[in-house]
Order: sequence, then C-alpha cells, then structure tokens
Amino acid sequence: MKSIIRLALAAAAVFAGAQSPVLAADLEALRVTYVTAPFNVPSIVDKHEGILEADFGAKGIKIERPEITSGAKQTEAIAAGAIDVASVLGGASAILAKANGVDVRVIAVYSRSPKAFALMTRGDGPATLADLKGKKIAGPKGTTLHQLLAAALASTGLTINDVDYINMDLPTARAALLAGEIDVATLAGNNAIAVEKAGGKTLATGDGLIHPTTVIAASGAFIDAHPDLVDAYLAAHRKSLDFMAAKPDDALKIAADEQKISVEDAKAQLPLYDFTPTLTDADVTNLEADQAFMIDNGMLPKDRAIDIRKDLVAPIAFAN
Repeated sequence: MKSIIRLALAAAAVFAGAQSPVLAADLEALRVTYVTAPFNVPSIVDKHEGILEADFGAKGIKIERPEITSGAKQTEAIAAGAIDVASVLGGASAILAKANGVDVRVIAVYSRSPKAFALMTRGDGPATLADLKGKKIAGPKGTTLHQLLAAALASTGLTINDVDYINMDLPTARAALLAGEIDVATLAGNNAIAVEKAGGKTLATGDGLIHPTTVIAASGAFIDAHPDLVDAYLAAHRKSLDFMAAKPDDALKIAADEQKISVEDAKAQLPLYDFTPTLTDADVTNLEADQAFMIDNGMLPKDRAIDIRKDLVAPIAFAN
C-alpha cells in the first residue's frame, strides 16, 4: 500500500506540472476507462450498444476506452491527465488518491455490492471464520476484499496479524486456492463462480460486514471545464441502466458473452448488485467507514484524512 501512496503522490506531481488536455476549449475525445469485472453490466451494455459513441459523436467527440482495471492506475491516469473519467473505481481507491493530492472527484455511484465479495475455500478447507487463525489467505491487498477479510476476522476476534495474508490478484488467488497452495482466497465475480463449480464453498460474504461502494469519478479539471459533458456522460450511463431495465434478457446475454460465462451464471450474479447511480447520505457514511478502515490498518496516515462530502464528492453526485 505504501507503493500505491508513492504512486499517487508522483502522479499528482506530474499532473501539477502538466497542462491537462481537458482544459482545451473544444474536446476532441472523451477518455473513459473500460472495466468489466467483477460484473459491470452497465459498462458492458454501454460499449456493446455504442451509447457513449452515439451521444458524444453527435457533439463531434470521439470515445476512447482504455482498459485500466486497477484503481491505483486509474487514479494515476487521472492525475497525469491521461483519462477524463474513471468509470468503475473502488471508493477506497478514490479516497486514497484524493488524500494524496490527486484531483479526483466522485460524480456518481457505480454499484453497491456487499454480497458480491467473498472469502472462499475448498470443500475440505476451514469450516468457520474462527478456523482461519494461522491459515494462508490470498487476495488483492488495499481493496474491498482486503477490507472484507479484516472485518470477517474481527467478527471472530482475530486480526490480519493472526493469518498469513499474501497479496495476489484474483485469478492467481483462485488458481492457488484450487491447487491447494493456500487455504482461503478473497474473490469476486467469475473467480468466485469458478471456485464454487470446482467444489469450493463460501465462508463469508460482505453482507453484514462491509458496505462496498464503487463510484464513477472524474478529473476535477474535466468537471470544471466541461460540466455539460459530465451531464452528458451521466445521461448516457442512465441509458445503459434503462436498457438493462427494458431488455433484461438482452443485457444478461451481452454481459455473459463479454465475460465468457453462461447466461445462468450471469443471472445468478446480477441480483448481487445495486446500480442506482445517485449518491446518498448512506453512501457517504460508507465511504467514511472505508477511510477509517484504511487509517486503522496503516494504509492511510491519519493526518491525510479527507472530508468525504466536502473534498471528494462533486455536487452532481447527489443530483444525477
């Protein structure tokens, strides 16, 4: 996590010394990250249906969709002026970047999905959370899944220090679990489904333990220079949600094909997500809890804590 903090600070310095292209009078391209995992149906539908391309093409603006899935790398790209919108960004990543000087602001909620994040083990693995003491557990550190692990351990009187916690990306953690190299993996989306199909089991999900909030964020410079385009982006995002509501079977098929899973698996995942984009007071409270978690776990110095509502959230997030 210290490396992520250094990365955010370095990126902020780059941003401070560079002239951001979004300050130009006329924007030629809108650069929006494309992130499909764990199950980002609105983004998949948007790209498949060309919604952004149609809406912004009418304004003479082309769409660029760099596939940057890491939250830290998305905020680094915002800081360097390389992207305008981080379409799917973990709340913790947004907080960490803002706390370290990156000019990023939340313009909407992307999803709320506590049940989509899980601690998984093999069929013959630990039976309860209390059995995790001394076990090898792998997953991506500094993420919602890290927060889930800490909360799950705390619920039974344990801490991260009571387990052997190894930093791994999701596919690697899944493979290590199934190969018997670790005892538990923190997983989501297709990786969790793969473990279940291989006979694995869920020890806990985020339900009742954490309240993960994934957001849509944008460069502060972009928001200030082009408020009309921020409105247009959010309107296009809502068109994706409207498509999902009007044509649920088509949306599921599109998402299943993109993620190379069955429609049945897609249908099982969809109820785990709330894609309502308007930010609420409860969402702010959840983001504040994310920040407290990072401070308590040494991921963010206390003296760099931010005021979530004042420093991170753009007013439009409450109104869109």
